Amino acid sequence: MSATKCTINEPQKLVHFAVLMHPTPNRMSIVFLASLLLAADPVPAAADTDKARQEEVARLAPAKAKIMEVVVGDEDPAKADLVKEPLLRWSNPTAGSVYGEVFLWTVDRRPAAIASIYRWYHPFKDSTVEFVSVAERGVQAKEGDVSHWNTKTPGTRFADLAGAQPPAESARGRLGQMRSLAREFATELADKRGGDEVVRELRLLDQPAYRYDSPSHKVLDGGLFAFVEGTDPESWLMLEAIESTTGRGWRFALARMNIDALRVRRNDSIVQSWDGLRDAWSDRTRPYVMFNFDPNKLLPGTSPLRQPQSKESPE
Repeated sequence: MSATKCTINEPQKLVHFAVLMHPTPNRMSIVFLASLLLAADPVPAAADTDKARQEEVARLAPAKAKIMEVVVGDEDPAKADLVKEPLLRWSNPTAGSVYGEVFLWTVDRRPAAIASIYRWYHPFKDSTVEFVSVAERGVQAKEGDVSHWNTKTPGTRFADLAGAQPPAESARGRLGQMRSLAREFATELADKRGGDEVVRELRLLDQPAYRYDSPSHKVLDGGLFAFVEGTDPESWLMLEAIESTTGRGWRFALARMNIDALRVRRNDSIVQSWDGLRDAWSDRTRPYVMFNFDPNKLLPGTSPLRQPQSKESPE
C-alpha cells in the first residue's frame, strides 16, 4: 500500500494549535474553535460526486454502444439499428454507487437487443456491458473483429394476452391500453448480493421506455416497459397490438436483465420465471450475457478504477 499525503488547511492548523493550548477548553474557546471550523474549506458535497459520476457515464456508455455491431439471425441476417438516445439513465442506491445507461437495437423498428452499459464506483470497481436478446431469432454482437455475443436461442417468445380488449383504433387509446395491461404484471427479484436471499418486488415504469410499430411484422403498436430497482431495469415486458387472420389482438413477451432469480406474475398467475444465472460472464451463447471492458481504452482520461478480480461481479 502506498503512502497517502494528508493535507490540512490553515484553519485546521489553527484548531489543532488551539486544542494543544487549551486541552480543557472553556466556553469562549469552544466558540473560537467552532468559528475556525466553519472557516475551513468545505468537503465536496456528495451531490457533486454523484453528478460527476453520472456525467462520466453519460460520455462512456454511448461511446461503447456506438462501436457495438448487432446482427439478428443466421439465415438472412439483418443488421440491427442502434436507437441514438438511451432509453433510460439509471442508478441503483440499493446496490451501491453505480450509474448506467440503456441502449436499444431494432430491426424494422422492432426491439431486437437491449444493452445496459454501466460503471460501478462503490463497492465494486468495474465497467460492464449487460446484453439481453428480445428477438425471436439468434443475435450476435461484436466490436470490430472481437465477438462478444453469439446466441442461437431466441430471447423472447410471445404469448397471447387472454382476456384483453381488442386494440383501440387511435394511438392514444392504445397507449392507455398498454399502460393498463402492463399494470397487470408484477416482477419479483430474489437478490443474493449480500449472501442471503432477499426477495423484492420491482417497480413498473408507467410509461413505455420505447414505443414502435412494425408493419412488416404486422405490429400495429408496441411498447417496451421496464421493471426497475431504483431506476435500474431488471426485467422487460413487451406488449404488441397485432393484426392477424383472426383480427386484432394483444400479445406479450418477457426478458430478464439480472443474474438473480426472477418471477413474473400476471394478476394471480405466474407467467415467467428464471433461475439464478451464474455463467452469464462466461457463456456468451445465452440470450443474456455480461462482460467487462476497460473504460480508459475507450475514453482515455476516464477516472482510473481497478478492474474486477473475478467474474463473480454482481449485477
